[in-house]
Amino acid sequence: MAKASRNPMKKKTGAKGAKAAKGAAAAEPKTRKTAAKISATKAATAGSRAGKTSKPAKPATATKPAKPVKASKPAKRAVKPAAKVAKPAKPAKPAKASRPVTSAKTAKAAKPAKAARAATRAAVKPAGKSAKPVAPKAAKVAAKAAPKGAVKAAAKPSKAPTASAKPVTKPAAKSAAKPAAKPATKPATKPAAKPAKAAAKTPAAKKPAEAPAAMSSLDIARERAAGRVKRAVRRVVATVADAAASALKPAPRPASALRPSEKKPRAERPRARGGAVPGVVVKGRMGPRYPEILSPGALAFLAELHRRFDGRRRELLAARAERQARFDAGELPDFLPETAEIRSGDWKVGPIPADLQNRRVEITGPVDRKMIVNALNSGATHFMADFEDANSPTWSNCIEGQLNLRDRWDGKIDFTDETSGKRYAIGDNPAVLIIRPRGWHLLEEHVTVDGEPMSGSLFDFGLYFFHNAKALLAKGSGPYFYIPKLESHLEARLWNDVFLHAQEKLGIPKGTIKATVLIETLPAGFEMDEILYELRDHAAGLNAGRWDYIFSFIKKLAKRPDYVLPDRGQVVMGKAFLGAYALLLIKTCHRRGAFAMGGMAAQIPIKGDPAANEAAFAKVRADKEREVNDGHDGTWVAHPDLVPVAKEVFDRLMPQPNQVDRQRDDVEVGQTDLLRLHEGSKTEEGFRLNIRVGVQYIEAWLRGRGAVPIYNLMEDAATAEISRAQIWQWLQYGAVLENGVTVTPELFDKALGEEMERVRGELGAEAYDAGRFPEAIELFRRLSLAPEFEDFLTVPAYQLLA
Repeated sequence: MAKASRNPMKKKTGAKGAKAAKGAAAAEPKTRKTAAKISATKAATAGSRAGKTSKPAKPATATKPAKPVKASKPAKRAVKPAAKVAKPAKPAKPAKASRPVTSAKTAKAAKPAKAARAATRAAVKPAGKSAKPVAPKAAKVAAKAAPKGAVKAAAKPSKAPTASAKPVTKPAAKSAAKPAAKPATKPATKPAAKPAKAAAKTPAAKKPAEAPAAMSSLDIARERAAGRVKRAVRRVVATVADAAASALKPAPRPASALRPSEKKPRAERPRARGGAVPGVVVKGRMGPRYPEILSPGALAFLAELHRRFDGRRRELLAARAERQARFDAGELPDFLPETAEIRSGDWKVGPIPADLQNRRVEITGPVDRKMIVNALNSGATHFMADFEDANSPTWSNCIEGQLNLRDRWDGKIDFTDETSGKRYAIGDNPAVLIIRPRGWHLLEEHVTVDGEPMSGSLFDFGLYFFHNAKALLAKGSGPYFYIPKLESHLEARLWNDVFLHAQEKLGIPKGTIKATVLIETLPAGFEMDEILYELRDHAAGLNAGRWDYIFSFIKKLAKRPDYVLPDRGQVVMGKAFLGAYALLLIKTCHRRGAFAMGGMAAQIPIKGDPAANEAAFAKVRADKEREVNDGHDGTWVAHPDLVPVAKEVFDRLMPQPNQVDRQRDDVEVGQTDLLRLHEGSKTEEGFRLNIRVGVQYIEAWLRGRGAVPIYNLMEDAATAEISRAQIWQWLQYGAVLENGVTVTPELFDKALGEEMERVRGELGAEAYDAGRFPEAIELFRRLSLAPEFEDFLTVPAYQLLA
């Protein structure tokens, strides 16, 4: 508003203004009585197109009549909305006339001003029904007598009314002298793109009133007056609106004046975007390349998956809860009698592609760009790109992960790290890609279909399959998936139906998709045959997901005090329920012609301590020797440096691509074997270690990291789940530790505070304070002390993700 003092009417002064003033003076009524009579006969209607006679304008009034403007201070009211920005205009001096009006101090002096206000209001709306036409001379008198500020404050005029025009029913503003920021009626023409500056600071005394000049013809007067009024009112409304806005909000500094640290950040909560696909709304922020993944075709594909399958997904989750209620009431998991024929039947899975025949070493990790390139170049036969336990499902992680995978198949994933300058490029013999989407229990709340959030499973699977399936086939591979967290063969059946629909939709042959199912829940351990049978056209094998299996064992038997486990470090493979379930998995897979994949070696290299590093590698070596000797066809590692360790073991003990032909008919596993507890002790050190690991993992997860190195192990959501589940179980049943101390809420709170001080010392105060430890501590404490066991910590933690 730096130029608010400029007078928008200034260019009309001079000879033309003098002529208009002279004509107006000549037209002024000879006596006050004449002026009063004109006002009483609705002289205001003459302001609508300067006296058009077909249907004169009816004054637009509010429910209460406008108060008369005092002659002594007519312009103050006109600029009141912008009082803090522009100075009030001075009242206009009346033009010289043959018989000037008597003193403004008298009561009757307000009548001409009132008539003028009515005239300006009449210019706003179409003509009414019954108003009588007033001579053009009366309009000149009314406009002449009105202070200039009142004329300027009038609302915009509408187009000239026609004989058939309907009267406007919406009332105008209460007072023409108090213009609102928005006119009461919709203008017939739009205001200028660049409105003139406010004229409130320029005195109006030097400018004659904008009244039509004396005309010899009624038609000429009508056209000229209409044009002048429209232009003047348009400028006034724009000026008042600018002034009102400036009074409420200070003008920002121009972007060029901002220092780099003051640049306005991108909005954190973007508006939901919908409309490209009916019923689909994308609530997440759209990054530079996100539309490549969230294309209309992809969103339509996701919407169809959701509408067709999400209802069944929710029914199956409800069935999980019902089954858990039976376990809580005392029922134990067991083999299903209704599926005995499937377990005893002679059937096999469909043919398995060539690039899945040799799976001796698979590396796993999240879907960030650097991890993908390093994993593909690691020397492993396969890379499981993980949208689940090794991924924190922030919006950016999920969409950028999809972009990275698409770039891999488009040959565009190579990049140079901006920080280190290191070049990352895929080598000549990259690992085969297998994708793990999220489990059935997880949601993707950044995309809704018909008002409901999408299933994370369908979202991850759908986008990868839609964008890459045909490119995979063209390059001699295929759409391969790991399926997590299944608890029943009915959930496997749902996945099979999703696969069938997706293949048909894209015109891909049935059975092209191949899936390896992670057996990582206790109920699924009793339904391995049934799960393979449901997926038999798409099944490639089963995987012994040991860490989640331990977590599920605690969860499913949470109400059983006779199933409390010892320290998690003592719950190892090859013993008790873990050993039995791994052997049963091998037997089941080989009998059905599928691959039996071993579990994760979580150790990572220990830098700066060769002895400790060799001890860690020795543990990995022993674990892999057990797996290959049991009959596994391959294994998992968490770090590229462990690939050669595991590969050496399998190359030495399994020179052939796999050992599917090795049947384990000697294995007999029953319900008791799958529920046998590990022997061991419960220690305070194990209790405290669970606290440190659980809280640190949650804190990193909230910052967007899903695979976190903690105490020389690569931890993911599964190991964090074990930590908090075991603490909950020990608290629930008052476990007595090896040193005789009973686990109580008081001990937990004391240990929690002490262990967080220890973590602060290990990480450093600056790093600790910069993290999200308060939220992680609160969540871990709430889950540990809850009276009922929370199924998955990632469900409430998802609500805390930025």
